[in-house]
Amino acid sequence: MTNSKSGFLPIFRNLIPAVIITAGFFSCNTSSSTASDVISFEAMNTFMSIKSFGKNAQTANKAAKKKILETEKLISVTDSESQVYKINNSCDSEIILSEELNSLLSQSLDAASKTNGAFNPFLYPITKEWGFTTKNYHVPGDARIKELLTLTDYKKANKKGNVLFRAPGMQLDFGGIGKGYAGDLAIKTLKENGVSSAVLDLGGNIQLLGSKPDGSDWNIGLRNPWKADEGPVFALKLSDCAVITSGGYERFFTGDDGKEYIHIFDSSTGRPVDNELVSVTIITKDGITGDLLSTALFAMGKEKAIEFWKSSSYYDFEIILLCKDMSAVISEGIEKSCTKLADFRKIEVCKKQ
Repeated sequence: MTNSKSGFLPIFRNLIPAVIITAGFFSCNTSSSTASDVISFEAMNTFMSIKSFGKNAQTANKAAKKKILETEKLISVTDSESQVYKINNSCDSEIILSEELNSLLSQSLDAASKTNGAFNPFLYPITKEWGFTTKNYHVPGDARIKELLTLTDYKKANKKGNVLFRAPGMQLDFGGIGKGYAGDLAIKTLKENGVSSAVLDLGGNIQLLGSKPDGSDWNIGLRNPWKADEGPVFALKLSDCAVITSGGYERFFTGDDGKEYIHIFDSSTGRPVDNELVSVTIITKDGITGDLLSTALFAMGKEKAIEFWKSSSYYDFEIILLCKDMSAVISEGIEKSCTKLADFRKIEVCKKQ
């Protein structure tokens, strides 16, 4: 829940009512004389809000919203008019991609390679079978999972220029980076319209443009994944970055066996991830990196996620890992910006050396 006195911007997702997100999200202290505009709307199956400051805030927000909706139209797996839907429902093994989709797929394939498949843009046959797209939730049999896994090997897809070559039956899903990508485009649009201070909540993906109008950092509260009705577990003071969380508590269903199955998948098994993590938060400069890494590191599990952070020379990011045993891991680069607000069993600060 939000703490309106603290001014925290909650890192929530779809399980929390939108009105609570809005109430807490815009409780930051700013000068009453500063021109601002708030725009709220639904896109990508979630509630989104943008607050911008400056004389062009209203125009900028409208343009940013338009860009997000255009992105949704491009990558939706359920909209029959989207490019991704048309690709997924085509029998062609060679697909000519638009410039934007070509760029997005290039970044996705690069991420799949660097994370050894922990991030995989070709998992759609599996996630669809489990019902996370259709909402027809069920646990597939082992034989069915094994069959579908043959369609999810990203190494069987390659690009030459703007042409995608794929094995028959392979299907794309950019859900793991869609909001981060849309957020980056929205930030760019705000800048082009003269905005230098803004805060975006894209269904729990928090993206910060600059600092507050008074020059101070934004205050962000990291949601309690163990007890949703309690206050944030960490307070973060940050500016000009993306703060993106993936968690098993966000979307899940309970099977006939009484077990909870989450929406984040292990691409090597075709099954929902089941490890010691309850959430992964990535702090980085751009939304697309935060989105893909929060998904990938959650799938990796605690130890591999820490090792990936330590060894990664390609991605510049910080991590906050929350574990099922109420312990936490914080990377050294975020430690000074992070204040503990909950009783943890243990907090580990990981260092590069």
